[in-house]
Amino acid sequence: MSEQDQASGLRKWANLQRQQQQAEGTVDVAAAEHVPESEQPSSLLKPTAAAVEEPATVVAHRPKIPLIVVGLPGSGAAQVNKVKARLGQWSTLGRSWAGDPEDWDIHIVMAETADLAQLCDQYSRWALWISSDADTFASMFRTLRQLHERGGPRRLLALHEPHLPRQGLLNNLREAADYYLNMELLVLAR
Repeated sequence: MSEQDQASGLRKWANLQRQQQQAEGTVDVAAAEHVPESEQPSSLLKPTAAAVEEPATVVAHRPKIPLIVVGLPGSGAAQVNKVKARLGQWSTLGRSWAGDPEDWDIHIVMAETADLAQLCDQYSRWALWISSDADTFASMFRTLRQLHERGGPRRLLALHEPHLPRQGLLNNLREAADYYLNMELLVLAR
């Protein structure tokens, strides 16, 4: 077989690879380069490993879901991790909406913030962190009242510790938010 026949076969092979890659949506630049027949060296008798490699698969990254959380003292990584841990617990319990905690873009916001109304317009998912200490009802109701007065959200997810029963604190807080503030507090219990 002559060098011209070998080069012609190699060009056909490269064209076939290029067509397959274009059909998949990617193009290997090295395979797509055209070298005139007269300039091709005789070392092109067989394709190199670089020419045969599969193109790298690009994994589409899903955008994170923003979640604004009020009711936590302060902000920072520790508070965000606390919320992610709770979402992880719900996910483990089979709550498919919770998904992977890393899929959430969690923002800790104080109810006293001046731009609360703008945040409410910008974000649709809000949550209230409910702890289990003795003064929780009073502090959480105060937080809800501040949200109400400053144009905050009218619907929030109750993020609470796993051992809190629905009866008692959670139901009382939910009913008070509904009755006095016309706010919906979504309580999920086991």
